[in-house]
Amino acid sequence: MTRRDLLWRGGGASLFVCGPTAALLTPNGAAGLQEIMTLTGIGVTILGLVLIVQGKKAALALRVERSSHRMLPTLIRTRRRERRAKRQG
Repeated sequence: MTRRDLLWRGGGASLFVCGPTAALLTPNGAAGLQEIMTLTGIGVTILGLVLIVQGKKAALALRVERSSHRMLPTLIRTRRRERRAKRQG
């Protein structure tokens, strides 16, 4: 495992811990704020869990998805299948 991957996983662990902590530290008197912080905490916890499991791959997948070349792997697979079908048939 590379240092960069460990950094991504460490960031995920910190998010995994900070999500519920922020929800628990919200004052009890503010009911609306407590609900918002709980939902935000759940989202942050899920994001942290994804980073713990996937590490650097999660950031790479987001970068590829935002890229203008995101359809390139599908295009390559389609062309390969077409060539194979021509050879066999």
